[in-house]
Amino acid sequence: MRQNDLQQRFIEQEQELQVHQAELQQQNEELRQINLELELAHNRYADLFEFAPVGYVVCSEHGLIQDINRTGSDQLGALRPHLVGRPFALFLEAGQRAAFTALLSQVVQSGGCERHPRRMEARMVSQDGRPWDAQLDCTSLIARGGLVARIVLTDVSDLKNAQRDAARRTTEAKLLSDELQTFLHALTHDLTRPQRQVEAFAGLLAASLQSSLQTPDEKSARHLRHLLQAASDMGALTDSLTRFFQSGQPVGEGQTLDLNRVIEVLFHETQFQCQRQGQLEGRQLTLTHDQLPTIQADRQNVQIVFTALIGNAVKFTRPRAEARVHVGYQEGDETHLFSVRDNGVGFDTGQAGRLFKVFERLHSDREFEGLGLGLALVRRVVERGGGRVWAESVPGEGATFWIQLLKAPSRERKQ
Repeated sequence: MRQNDLQQRFIEQEQELQVHQAELQQQNEELRQINLELELAHNRYADLFEFAPVGYVVCSEHGLIQDINRTGSDQLGALRPHLVGRPFALFLEAGQRAAFTALLSQVVQSGGCERHPRRMEARMVSQDGRPWDAQLDCTSLIARGGLVARIVLTDVSDLKNAQRDAARRTTEAKLLSDELQTFLHALTHDLTRPQRQVEAFAGLLAASLQSSLQTPDEKSARHLRHLLQAASDMGALTDSLTRFFQSGQPVGEGQTLDLNRVIEVLFHETQFQCQRQGQLEGRQLTLTHDQLPTIQADRQNVQIVFTALIGNAVKFTRPRAEARVHVGYQEGDETHLFSVRDNGVGFDTGQAGRLFKVFERLHSDREFEGLGLGLALVRRVVERGGGRVWAESVPGEGATFWIQLLKAPSRERKQ
């Protein structure tokens, strides 16, 4: 009986041992799978570290390089074995090493508690002496030996070169702007003064001939009229060119403008000028406008645009006994859309591309006078404010000029 009990216990222990052995094998298999996954994860993250498109540098709290990836090695111009153990600060220009040391101290003292890296821009020097620009993003990590600093090293040389090039171009543009201002001053002073003298003396000569007993012959009178007209045209051209080039210069901050008031003043000035020049004899001129908005804009530029367009409309309605010019308005989500519509002679839409070019005209001087600068000036002012301008027409039925302006004015013209 005792022998049977012993045999039974032996069988039970053997079964328990087999169960434990199976469990141990299962645990070993699970551990092997875990180790395999850890190895794969390590390799995966090692590849991410090694082949990252930016440099990764791990430094001790004293700034000695402990590890660096391939990109970082290429950036510093040396192989990893020749970099490990060297002070990272040696690869910064001398004037920035103190700033880096202070940054590294702040990162290490944070104890890995900071959520965002500390950043600085630095001028780096590779092993071969090649200078380049970098952005350093530093964070602290907890390692086996204590705290270390991880530096993400991004080459921003292209960006910095572009910024330096932009600054150089800005300086050059400023110099050109100053030269243009000098030219405009010379144009206004050196050309306008003799032109006005010619116009004044020609006027005195005409008055003297009219008051004398001797009546000039028709040929001399015609030459004198041509001289006066040529002097007047030269003055108008000089003024127009000056306004055209000045429109490209920076202006101050915009101001609040009630366009109803601005347009009504322009209408009054237009009516007065037409009456003074005798352009309303035998014809009626009607100037109207929609309810217009209050906008934030440069007053001078707004007056330039609408003076040119209203004047243009009045000129080309001259053959009409009942001339009509209307300033319209449509509000968009982000834009103001204005129109200047007339019932004048219109133009061939196939020639619309020439309208806004300098010195381009669709009609001869015998039909309608002009210099070919007014609409070019309009386009220059509107486009520098971020807007656009275009025209539509049916020959013989009039034309409509459209001006689209941004509700938030572009700052390009202020730069």
